[in-house]
Amino acid sequence: MGIDIYLEWKGMTKAEKQAQYTGFSIIAGKVGYLREAYHGEPYATRFFVEEAFNDRGRAKIKASVLKERLPEALKLVAERERTIYNASAKEIKEAQKSYVDFAKLAAEKEIETGQPCTVVASY
Repeated sequence: MGIDIYLEWKGMTKAEKQAQYTGFSIIAGKVGYLREAYHGEPYATRFFVEEAFNDRGRAKIKASVLKERLPEALKLVAERERTIYNASAKEIKEAQKSYVDFAKLAAEKEIETGQPCTVVASY
C-alpha cells in the first residue's frame, strides 16, 4: 500500500501513460510518477502536490507552484529516506532527483500545451 502520484497533460499519449506503470518505483519522476509507501512520516508527496489530496484526488497544479515547493519537498524526501529507510547519500539523491524530474516534466508539458498539468493522487 502506498501513495501513487501521476502527472497528466493535454495530448498525453498511451505510451506516455503506460510509462508511468513502473512497479512502484520511487525514482520514476521523469515519466510523471512519484511513489511513497505507508511506512511513516514525513510524506513529501502530501506537501509537494497537496491540492491533489482532495475528495476527487485530482488537481491542476502550475509548474511554478511545484518549482516553489521543490526545495522543501527535497528536504522532506531526505528526512524520510534517512529516518525511515536508513538510506545512503546516493539513495537519497536518487529519490530527490525523482521530484526534480517530476517538476521539470510538469514545466515542459505546461509550456508545450499552454496549460498546467493535472496531478492525480491515488492513496
